[in-house]
Amino acid sequence: MTRILVPVRYSAWLAGELGKNLYESLQREIKDLPEVQLTRLPRGFLVETKECEGVTVERVARAVSALESGVKERYPVFHHEMGPVWTGTLQVIFPAVA
Repeated sequence: MTRILVPVRYSAWLAGELGKNLYESLQREIKDLPEVQLTRLPRGFLVETKECEGVTVERVARAVSALESGVKERYPVFHHEMGPVWTGTLQVIFPAVA
């Protein structure tokens, strides 16, 4: 299972109805990954899938870029005041080696 952490710049982006909307938007963007699971965390999203790491990183990067564009259009005042949602980094979480 591949796990990717998508850090969010401010936790306020993930609060309340706004956070729910961002979660649902990202979920729509990654739905074509095999056995994908998306978890909303206090400061980001966790994407888990059965796809290999390279493909997952590329697909999640495109999905988060699309999410960012949508947020900029849909919430221009928040985006202007708080800045981008995504920090611009993705963190691959590799399984622990025994």
